[in-house]
Amino acid sequence: MTDFKHIKVSEGGRAARLTLARPPLNVLNIAMLREINTYLESLIPREDLCALLIHGEGKTFSAGVDVPEHKKDMADEMIGTFHRAFRLMHQLPMPTVAAVHGGAYGGAMELAIFADIILGADDMKIGVPEIKLGVFPPLAVAHLAHIVGIKKAAELIFTGSVLDADESLRVGLVNHVYPAAELMEAAEAFLKKLTSLSAYSLRKTKEAYRQVVVADFERSLAAAETVYLRDLMNGDDPTEGLAAFTEKRKPEWKDQ
Repeated sequence: MTDFKHIKVSEGGRAARLTLARPPLNVLNIAMLREINTYLESLIPREDLCALLIHGEGKTFSAGVDVPEHKKDMADEMIGTFHRAFRLMHQLPMPTVAAVHGGAYGGAMELAIFADIILGADDMKIGVPEIKLGVFPPLAVAHLAHIVGIKKAAELIFTGSVLDADESLRVGLVNHVYPAAELMEAAEAFLKKLTSLSAYSLRKTKEAYRQVVVADFERSLAAAETVYLRDLMNGDDPTEGLAAFTEKRKPEWKDQ
């Protein structure tokens, strides 16, 4: 198995596990995303696995995508690399489970919500605050409404609000919530519900699910991507918002 620097991977009991391991906050930079993509790509032809579990090492799932790598001169590379992860996840033959504790912000929330099932810890805080930086989350625009409905998705995307575990459960963003200290034990127990089943039958069910439930995923993500890269990133306010975040100051919007 490939040696990785920013993630840890393992397989056992008919399940694969991908751990975000870039301390202290598991920030998703391009180098880490490339490793994630390499491992996800290796799972696409697998017919012996019943599930993939994604979780974060340390005190938090992930603080999100690396902001300095989000700026205009790197946006194409960052978005291309990041969105490749979702395109690869979309092709996976097995159900995916995200176990989320601590914070899951921006791109980290997008990574979590694109899993088929989300298990949350009671200390979880999750949201897409990109609008506060003058940008927006393309994957959430393309996919979040499928999970929480159009109105709640609009509220989260347009305001950048962050949800706690109880609210996430109430709106259907997560499937289950557990005490933080018990999350990984609960995640492994949940995996057993999948690994006790036929990998073949799960694979065919996932294929049907992909073709019916998320049939428009590629079209939707491509449309959001185009607006983000072609239109949004040519404005002044995204540059200002990202710079203000990096410099820890309040942005001065030009509304253009």
